[in-house]
Amino acid sequence: MKSNVVIATHHKTGTVWMATVFKAIAEDLGATYVDYWAERENLAEALKPPFVLFNYDSDFRGHSDLLDRDDVRILHLIRDPRDVLISAMHYHCKSGETWLHEPVPGYDNITYQRRLNAFATRHEQYVFEMENSTFSTLRDMQQWRYGRANCFEARYEKLRLDTEMKYWSGVMNFLGFDAAEQQVCRRRFWQYSLFGNLGRSHKHVRSGDVAQWKREFTPTLAAAFRWKFPRLLQSPGYEPDDRWVGRVKGPRPHPGSNPTPSGPVSLLKRIAGRPWERLKAAASPSA
Repeated sequence: MKSNVVIATHHKTGTVWMATVFKAIAEDLGATYVDYWAERENLAEALKPPFVLFNYDSDFRGHSDLLDRDDVRILHLIRDPRDVLISAMHYHCKSGETWLHEPVPGYDNITYQRRLNAFATRHEQYVFEMENSTFSTLRDMQQWRYGRANCFEARYEKLRLDTEMKYWSGVMNFLGFDAAEQQVCRRRFWQYSLFGNLGRSHKHVRSGDVAQWKREFTPTLAAAFRWKFPRLLQSPGYEPDDRWVGRVKGPRPHPGSNPTPSGPVSLLKRIAGRPWERLKAAASPSA
């Protein structure tokens, strides 16, 4: 390895996928694999070159100087924020992660998951998720310092559809792996990809599809998303402007289902407050 490697992801951007791939790569190449949050208090001692450092929420506060080291190359992975919201909401409805099942004092001791599942409409579930756990995820994605010369800004969508591994090969070349090491990287990427060997048996992922928001978003939800996260889609280049909101048609409601509530801003205010956000910080990494 010519450089030490730092992998920075966000919740529901392919975190478990990349953690599994790079842990296997580190083992194959004899590099030190370090989980940032497990070793944060003793990071200097844990980072024995060559190393692969993995951070599942891209928050390096207290150790941000590490990202500017001359011997470090970074892979930062993002995903369309609208798909992050969809994936996170469905995951939090069913996941067994501990923080989702811890009663919150002062809020009738209800848990995050119970509150999320108690809403009458999917629209309200998305709004609640957008106002709580996913709020911090998308905030961190927006606050990341883009434009570092030593960082490859990768998109989940490109990796997810990279069946010929051309995009992946470009990432590995940027990170400094030589030809023989890249063969190892390609083998591990295929092994743990949904379009490769993993797709035959993997149970963690509800749907790894790209552009799920086109099927799920309603005009009201799109307006609420734009109101909550102005300019978020423009920063990483997912949309050039806000005209996408006007193009959203939304899924047809099922017979007998509750209609989508109107008034996105008022609904956001009604379901406002982020008492669960502190619990999310203790959550284990998830894709």
